[in-house]
Amino acid sequence: MIGQEPALSEQLARKGHIVMIELYHFWSSVCSVKVRMCLEEKGVEWQSRYVDLFRFDQLRPEYLAINPDGVVPTLVHDGQPVHESSIINEYIDDALPGPKLSPHSPLQRARMREFVKICDEGLPAIALPTMVKYLLPKLRKRWGDEELRKRSEQRPTEHYRGMFRRGLAGQVSEAELQKCFERIESILDRMESCLANEGPWIVGEFTLADIAVAPYLFRLSALGEERFWSPTKRSHVADWYRRILERESFKKAVSWPDENGAGYEEVGLHASLPTDRRSLNP
Repeated sequence: MIGQEPALSEQLARKGHIVMIELYHFWSSVCSVKVRMCLEEKGVEWQSRYVDLFRFDQLRPEYLAINPDGVVPTLVHDGQPVHESSIINEYIDDALPGPKLSPHSPLQRARMREFVKICDEGLPAIALPTMVKYLLPKLRKRWGDEELRKRSEQRPTEHYRGMFRRGLAGQVSEAELQKCFERIESILDRMESCLANEGPWIVGEFTLADIAVAPYLFRLSALGEERFWSPTKRSHVADWYRRILERESFKKAVSWPDENGAGYEEVGLHASLPTDRRSLNP
């Protein structure tokens, strides 16, 4: 945890103990999973700096000093922080050794970036169902609503302040949640089309585009929303996700433990496969 470790500046100042690559992350954060998966694909060593969002480590002054938005993840390379998971992943691919995760072809590289942009703009819609079904139930096991309101108002960005304010007040309707899922479905439709035309990966070869979307399907699974893909509904997405489940980088990225809690199971959820594996077989 941030509160149990020396401040970043102290860590970097200790001669002989400089950590070249550090990742400030949280176990279930989809953006943290995305960056962990990218690091594993590259095969580089990195130092974990765990930020417990359920203890509000992201609001500690020492973390805000390297990420003023108070969100995870943050990559620190040679003492320099890099923010925003998609930008972090491009940086990792450009700056670190290991297999290239961007196509050589300029056109395919553009297609990759187009899809990543679509994910960045649309998939955060999962945040609202995540808050209602997962975050608030877990937070309420640790804090009273008054303390949660106080902490929520300390968040640096209005987006998260407003979302948690409304969640705590019970102002998120089922119709609003359904609109979030509809937005996610529109992206999965685009993904299905890409896979049908390019396959077996989103732009033909495995790239940052596949890493960009994989953690979101895992989160949908954890929320019990496996209905969006099957052999008869978005079958290309179902086949793609079956291949993702077999990648060691994905297994490692999603299996990071809830270091101070009981995972999804604590609130009656289960991070299972997207559907029963038997149902994925034709």
